[in-house]
Amino acid sequence: MIKVAIIGCGAVGSIHAAKLREEPGVELVAVYSPNTQKAAAFAAAHGIRRVGESMADALVQAEVAMICSPSDLHFKQASECLEAGVHTLVELPPCAAASQAEVLANLARKHGVRLGCAHTSRYLLPYVRLKENLQNGALGELQEVNYLRHHQLRARSWSDNALLHHAAHPIDLLLYWCGGLEPKACIAQPGVATAQAVSLLGELPTGGLATISVSYQSRLPHTRVLIVGKKHTAETDGFTYVRSDLAELQFQGNEQMVYEQAIRDQDAQFLHACQGANTYVAWEETIRLMRTVNRCQALGTD
Repeated sequence: MIKVAIIGCGAVGSIHAAKLREEPGVELVAVYSPNTQKAAAFAAAHGIRRVGESMADALVQAEVAMICSPSDLHFKQASECLEAGVHTLVELPPCAAASQAEVLANLARKHGVRLGCAHTSRYLLPYVRLKENLQNGALGELQEVNYLRHHQLRARSWSDNALLHHAAHPIDLLLYWCGGLEPKACIAQPGVATAQAVSLLGELPTGGLATISVSYQSRLPHTRVLIVGKKHTAETDGFTYVRSDLAELQFQGNEQMVYEQAIRDQDAQFLHACQGANTYVAWEETIRLMRTVNRCQALGTD
């Protein structure tokens, strides 16, 4: 039985808890949030016996911590979990800079524990199918990738950063799919430190074009990803469909089910890694992601 603490009890934390509760051999031992009333309600909803009075209190019995707190708390809380000798999976963004990601890597090595970032987009079924067809050459050499997401955020008491968070997901996909991404331009509004809208231009290792546009400001939510290969083209929203002139790529699904299954698969793989399997995304890939994001930020402040 592997013992897990949930740090943060918002909507994403609820999905982690609900899916982990269904996993054989997993026990949810504690939850922590500065909002003790919210944490108590979360614990009751997910059958968690202990509400931590502090981070340290929540980690007393835990072997693994899942950090699902507001983004600006991730680095501090991940550091505390690692210092306590607890395997740690932290939601994206794991921190604000590659230098902080390297600090976390050193802490994990020092205390002999696993450290992972929630590269959740890699586990979404439409993107899994696209990765397979890119890897086997079915789509042909990538010519162009256009990623557009107009995202309506849930009501929350903290401010998210479109560049650090939701733009980081497609950057991560391109690094994963293509092996690299060379940032060429970045425009962020109102600025990179408080970005609520961002547009990025990059070059793929093939010489192909990559564009990423993320906005929290649109009142019409919309996601569209267009992947143009030399042989075939595919379009997806990452959740509910894949359309393509390559018949075997066609897909239709339910957004919430696809998202929850991605989190379940991701968490299960990380827990297996904590038990000795060499299965999870290496932290070096998270550092590379943060370096690329930081290069985009630097372009946006020139």
